[in-house]
Amino acid sequence: MKIVAKKIRMIAVFWPDQKPIPYKFKMEEDGEMVTVKVDRILYAHKSKIAGIETIIYACQSVIRGKETRYELKYTVTNCQWQLYKI
Repeated sequence: MKIVAKKIRMIAVFWPDQKPIPYKFKMEEDGEMVTVKVDRILYAHKSKIAGIETIIYACQSVIRGKETRYELKYTVTNCQWQLYKI
């Protein structure tokens, strides 16, 4: 997987005392917006990158007709989502 670190628009489910659960997101690819539904979360783990608390999600979805694995990164301090690796 290659690090891309693209900002995305995320719809996620938040439950008290649990990690947020990504549902679907939009990203810009080749000048157009692509909507991706998160089909499967393979695993999620908390991490500190440069002292900033993050949660990394390894996911799998069908993107443009192709089964694709990727990682999403949620930054806890500023509530931002990124397509981290694909």
